[in-house]
Amino acid sequence: MKSTLKRYLIVASVLALSSVAHAAGADDGMELGFLPSAMDVTLLNEGGKFVTVDLKKIAKGEKCHLEKDAVIMKVGAGAASGTTRVRYAAPNLSHGGCPFMTEFELSDTDYTAARAAFTAKSDEASKKIDDLKKQLGDKWTELTKSAEPKPAEAPAAAPKQ
Repeated sequence: MKSTLKRYLIVASVLALSSVAHAAGADDGMELGFLPSAMDVTLLNEGGKFVTVDLKKIAKGEKCHLEKDAVIMKVGAGAASGTTRVRYAAPNLSHGGCPFMTEFELSDTDYTAARAAFTAKSDEASKKIDDLKKQLGDKWTELTKSAEPKPAEAPAAAPKQ
């Protein structure tokens, strides 16, 4: 049950962040990825971060642990050559893990692998949605149309006196 809840929360985070990424537009350069392997990372956030699960603060420069497939978001180039600065973009649900929005550096090779894993999952999800659209046909349009937000009605005019 605990691992199922964890998976649902991670998927919800990915969906929320991917919708933000689409809303931000391609010009913003927001990129998401899945961490290619479990690793200890060095926290780079100014002032440190508070870990809610452990009820403790991790100072800048201390290490914390991230599991394989953790959702990360590219922040920019790393301070050292051959690195990319990223941010952990999912909630921490286990003791000893990194806090939400932890910034750290990842080798360019690991970042490229993380990005490729995310892109592959995104493509797989798009293919499944396209297949579902084909299977459902007109029912898909009916279901998605009912889920669209309705335009707000104009306020009624005040009665003339």
